[in-house]
Amino acid sequence: MTNPVIEMAVQGRGTVTIEIRKDQAPKLAAHFMDLVDAGFYNGLLFHRKVDGFVAQAGDPKSRSVTPAWARAHPGEYGGTETLGDGGSGKSVTYEVNDLQHHKYSVGMALEAPMSDTGDSQFFINLADNHRLNGLYCVFGQVVKGMDVVDRIERGDRITRIRRVTASRAAGR
Repeated sequence: MTNPVIEMAVQGRGTVTIEIRKDQAPKLAAHFMDLVDAGFYNGLLFHRKVDGFVAQAGDPKSRSVTPAWARAHPGEYGGTETLGDGGSGKSVTYEVNDLQHHKYSVGMALEAPMSDTGDSQFFINLADNHRLNGLYCVFGQVVKGMDVVDRIERGDRITRIRRVTASRAAGR
C-alpha cells in the first residue's frame, strides 16, 4: 500500500510535504484526504500555535478572518478568539496505532482524548509530545519543509493543500 503525500503551501512561509499514514490510520487518512481533495483546507488559518507544543489548523470559520485579526485576538490555549470549534460536520472514528507524537508528526485534534470527535482540525507537533501517545491519533509525518513548520505562527494562512505523487514529493 502506498501512502498518499500532500503539499501544504503556507502563505509567506513556504511549502510543507506530509506523508499521510494510510497504512497506520486508514479511516482517518481517507477522511482527511477526502477533505484535501475537496479543497476544504484551502484558505484556512493556523488558528492555534503553542511554542514547543503544536500548530493547529482546520477550522472553516478561520477562512473569514484576516491573519492580522487572528494575531490580534488571542484565545485560550494558544488559540484565536472565536476559532477552534468548527469542522466539516463529518466526524471520523478514533483510531489507535503505534505511531508516536514525535516532532513533525501530524495528529487529529479531538474534543476529548480517545473520542470519535475528530473532523477537520489537525495539528503538527512542534516537539516530542509523548504525553499525547494513545490519546490522539497520529496520521501523518512531515517529510519536507520542517523549516517552514518551525516558522508557522498563529494567523498564517494555508493557501493550498493538494495531493502530489510520491515521485514529485521526493523532488524527482
